[in-house]
Amino acid sequence: MSSLDTLTPFISAPWLDPHGRSLAVRPLPGLRPEILQELCYFPSGAMARDYRELLGCCSGLANTALGHVDFTGCWYPEEECPVFNPCLTLAIDDEGRRWISELSVDGRPGRVWCLFAEPTVAVYVSDTLAEFLSTLRDRTCHGRLFSWLQDLTAQAHAIWRHRRTLGRLSRRGGEADAEFAEWLATLPREAWVYDLRAPAAARGWPYGLAGRSGRLFRYRDLPVFAVAGPKWAGPRAGAANRTGLPSNGPLLEGIAIPVPDEKVEWACLPSVTRHWPGRLRLCA
Repeated sequence: MSSLDTLTPFISAPWLDPHGRSLAVRPLPGLRPEILQELCYFPSGAMARDYRELLGCCSGLANTALGHVDFTGCWYPEEECPVFNPCLTLAIDDEGRRWISELSVDGRPGRVWCLFAEPTVAVYVSDTLAEFLSTLRDRTCHGRLFSWLQDLTAQAHAIWRHRRTLGRLSRRGGEADAEFAEWLATLPREAWVYDLRAPAAARGWPYGLAGRSGRLFRYRDLPVFAVAGPKWAGPRAGAANRTGLPSNGPLLEGIAIPVPDEKVEWACLPSVTRHWPGRLRLCA
């Protein structure tokens, strides 16, 4: 099923409150063909066809409780947490929470995360953009949005309180997966690893564990992350990075994420200038 098919029910139908009154949420107009031609998604260099069709019909949602929800990736500053790139910043709400959707290799939105500014925790929200919009619509229309946001906030605080027990030190051995073990061997000895592949009541990781100068790592494109302090001690003696993932230096050791520092002027939305780290950009 295409992105247009899965998302249309949450976009086109009116948003009504529990009493049947229309809410202020509305779909935003789609992008003109000439604008769509200027957009390309990293890393494949092209936007998925079904997602292009979606953007031709609707570019986002206005007036949600999270603010405007952006499907284009052009409205908000780039995501500060580099291990999630490439991704779309869908919204930044009044509490400073950043709602992002990771991008697949073929340019489709995937997992949605909520990144809290305080505590500095990333909480898993959904596997897909459609699932996120379905939850947002359902909670809004049934008057349960506040409780949903409260639950996410409680998860974030629980993850931060138990940040040491939820993680594991990278130096601990005994991994059955050889490739994963080799990735662990490339990490600093004192890195804390958070494996979120299994469902959990509080599913997230403390990306700010080591402060603003901490280094973040990720295992492939899976929800497995690591945090280490600012001092780069290098991999353990005798350990080699045989995962096939090129390194971009100490900040992103063990994961291939290009992070060019370039300034891009967005023609599709007036007066929007961004520093974009290799995610959504205007093609020359």
